[in-house]
Amino acid sequence: MGSTGRFLIFLGGEPVPYSRFEGLVPHSFLLACDSGIELLLKNGLYPDVFIGDLDSVGQNVISLIRPHIKKFYQFPREKDKTDSELGVEYALNSRAGEIVIVGGLGRRLDHSLANIMLLFKINSAGVSGYILGARERVFYLPDDFELKARPGLTFSLIPFGRVTKLNISGARYPLINGELDPGSSLGVSNYLEGEFLKIKKEGGPLFMVLLDEEVR
Repeated sequence: MGSTGRFLIFLGGEPVPYSRFEGLVPHSFLLACDSGIELLLKNGLYPDVFIGDLDSVGQNVISLIRPHIKKFYQFPREKDKTDSELGVEYALNSRAGEIVIVGGLGRRLDHSLANIMLLFKINSAGVSGYILGARERVFYLPDDFELKARPGLTFSLIPFGRVTKLNISGARYPLINGELDPGSSLGVSNYLEGEFLKIKKEGGPLFMVLLDEEVR
């Protein structure tokens, strides 16, 4: 069976400027997880699907949004999965072809780390995706990764497991057959030299943080 297209999953955390995801909204399914609804409402949008335990959404907001949402799923506050993970599972079960998590970074470090690890779950299901933050994009890197982006942008590679045969091209600091271990800062603060960044590796998991908005 084919995919159903791209899902945008909106989470709480540091607010993401509308200009960061405006171009992704057309032809995407919009899914809000709990307080992630606030970012949509702020920009005059309603999600196709709402998932949450309502622990961070006011009753006035709930009353406002329910008549406008096709699918509204309320979960108990005491549960074994975060609203974010439930949202990702909904998208995967809906045969999403791509999942972009909007927000979910900042404010609470534990939630930020858990949301980043959801990229591992998405990739393990054979689906592409990334996290779109206020200033950055976060990727879980497969063994062969290529990205087109603006030259001069800063990126960092963060290993959560041993990485071997690491090859980086299109960067100011290229690497041939390198290694990265958890705790190593070798991959921090590199820069794109051209429009295309290519990374090949074995092992991992390996995450990349791309700073694609000016950090003030």
